[in-house]
Amino acid sequence: MEHKTAKIESTFRQATPLFLLVLLLAVVFEPWLPFRDWMMLNFGDDIVLKVAVLFLIGYVLLLWGESLRLHGLLTGLLEAFKTFNHDRAAESGGGGGRAKKAASNPKARFEAAKLLIAAMGSTDASIVETSHHNLVRLVGTDLGKDPDKWQKWLQAQEGLQG
Repeated sequence: MEHKTAKIESTFRQATPLFLLVLLLAVVFEPWLPFRDWMMLNFGDDIVLKVAVLFLIGYVLLLWGESLRLHGLLTGLLEAFKTFNHDRAAESGGGGGRAKKAASNPKARFEAAKLLIAAMGSTDASIVETSHHNLVRLVGTDLGKDPDKWQKWLQAQEGLQG
């Protein structure tokens, strides 16, 4: 399921510039569009503009939804790191009640691990290094820098949770 979502997101990112270019060309070359007279007769003189605005509003709504999704993921990541820090403080003898509450949020840790594993697939070596370091700190296991090994670990953890 997650693989399908990633494929859809990748396709969306690749198709976006092409879609916007086609929309721009449709507006610029509107006088030469096929079926232009028929569209204007049935839908009004400004049909191309209406369609362009409709698609742009839809695209902005998609971007807004994506920003909300990313905000939720990043908030989960930060929560997981806060939980981790509270757990470490409890192990070293301080903050007992808060650490117990923080340890009861494994979902935030799991979501953070998902993000870090995805980041390990980056071509930027510093992102891979930082993600690996934080992932090892978060889960307490070092599987190396191979994202495939971490994906297998993630699937095993999903099986334990669900």
